[in-house]
Amino acid sequence: MKRIVVIITGMLLLAVPSLSREAQAQSRGSEGRLAAQTPASTREEDLRQWWQGLSSEERERVRELHRRWQSLSPEQKQRLRERLESFRRLPPEEQDRIRENYRRWQQVPPDERERLRERFRRWRELPPERREALRERLREFRNLPPEERERLREEWRRLRELPPEERQRLRREWQERRQLPPPPRPSRPR
Repeated sequence: MKRIVVIITGMLLLAVPSLSREAQAQSRGSEGRLAAQTPASTREEDLRQWWQGLSSEERERVRELHRRWQSLSPEQKQRLRERLESFRRLPPEEQDRIRENYRRWQQVPPDERERLRERFRRWRELPPERREALRERLREFRNLPPEERERLREEWRRLRELPPEERQRLRREWQERRQLPPPPRPSRPR
């Protein structure tokens, strides 16, 4: 049980934004891990002090995390423990970057998050060669001069504003043109 409390505390270091790097440092041993040698009574007192320092909103978030933790299977809990340990081994700058990304993600409206998850799911389902082709096209796009990139973005915006039937018609035309062999080159005089 005490081990779960320690793990949940570690999870909270990621989830509760008000916890500072100093608070994390106080809860760590000399090797950067939670201090396993600290007597349980000291750890419990530290946890009690930490809890008292939380706002009511933060306490509710902690309670919700605890409920979610309790509902996980042992395998899910083990995966989370492993991820947490992996996170702790990262350099502080990388941990900060991850925390900032997490905060930004939390600010995205739920419907937009769902839309992004769906796009990511579709991306993962693409065959590897198709993903690589798309990455290559993105690299090519990024190498274009800024004016050309902006021109293409504007064309894309106009295309998205068209009615779906018109977009489909243009897409078919474009695909037909791609399938045609290139026009013959005029022969050069010798």
